[in-house]
Amino acid sequence: MNGPAQEPGAALAELEGLVARMEAALDDEQAALAARDAAAIAAAADRKAELAAALESARAALERATGAASGPALAAALRRADANGSLAQRWEALRARLAALRRRNRANGLAIELQHRAAARALAVLRGEEVEAPTYGPRGAARPPSAGRSLGRG
Repeated sequence: MNGPAQEPGAALAELEGLVARMEAALDDEQAALAARDAAAIAAAADRKAELAAALESARAALERATGAASGPALAAALRRADANGSLAQRWEALRARLAALRRRNRANGLAIELQHRAAARALAVLRGEEVEAPTYGPRGAARPPSAGRSLGRG
């Protein structure tokens, strides 16, 4: 059950702390990726999942504290709650940091996918399986080799 609503400044401070922890988790994940340390990558993924849940809870607490849902209504509520505008400024800075976190998380996810594909190809080579080079679609994304019949074969 939800407890009493926090003061908006305290709710923002909680979010800011969690964002800092998520930034550190992404740093750790990036270092683990560079080192190709599977255990550290898995630990970072677990930590990120825990922090994502905590961020969602803290966002909900901020919404309760302001009485407004995320988006323009939340920004307006923060401006009303603080005449000097520092809460709204902190919220905008926090939104920019969250956007950067999303971009970094996507980049790390792509790096994980590329490492996974490289490992799968290496295993296939070690097993003596035929490995075809990946092909790329019109948008630059890798796609699996065609299952169609090769014109060079009889």
